[in-house]
Amino acid sequence: MWNVNATRLLAPAAAALALAGCADTPKAEAPAGVMLAGNWKLDHAASDDPQKVLDKMREQARKIIQRQTDAMARAAGAGGSGGPGGSGGGVPPLPDQSPTLGGDEPGPGGPHGGRRRDPLQNSPMAHALSKVIARGDYLTLRQSSDELQLDYGTTQRSYTPGARSVVSAEMGVADQTSGWDGRQYLIKIKAQLGPNIIESYALSPDGSHLINKVHIGPAELPAIDLTRIYDRTNETAPRAPPAPTSD
Repeated sequence: MWNVNATRLLAPAAAALALAGCADTPKAEAPAGVMLAGNWKLDHAASDDPQKVLDKMREQARKIIQRQTDAMARAAGAGGSGGPGGSGGGVPPLPDQSPTLGGDEPGPGGPHGGRRRDPLQNSPMAHALSKVIARGDYLTLRQSSDELQLDYGTTQRSYTPGARSVVSAEMGVADQTSGWDGRQYLIKIKAQLGPNIIESYALSPDGSHLINKVHIGPAELPAIDLTRIYDRTNETAPRAPPAPTSD
């Protein structure tokens, strides 16, 4: 089942992750001459189209859900031992009703033929990808010997090279490590439940582009990869206006 309540697992999971080995932790020291800092703007034409990735995931999810539906129907026809509430069959339950990712889809009859659930609405992998897409087009990257900061205007993420920590994740907690792996900055998020995420930032050979690679999964779906290419720019990420205050 994709939508898992992991609240009761948080404490033991955090303890287990905190005691995990750190042999694969990236290095703290940046390689000589590598400076990722600067203002960057996403080049959509040179980058992977995330919508195509989502479309492929959506088709894979439909096939999985259809197989589950067919298996449950066969089990029900054989006496119901594997149906909902039964004790046999081992058939995974269908995703439950939750807020959808990207809204409902038109039904088979077109815009006026009803609507159907988005098969990715309960997919942790799709949720992780949507967070990457939501970062926006602008990135200000600040780099020092003891910190790498990614500023997207509306959100910021900071990392200490060579450090590891336990962070929150959609389905519980995750073990996070970050640091230098050769000439790229690597961020690894190993989840107790749900998809693992590996993200890297590196310069193109001529230094004019920032290459961001994101690897998510595998989990409920096969693993996905997304490459985002940024160009150097003099622009900075727009800031959200301050929330209005009442007297």
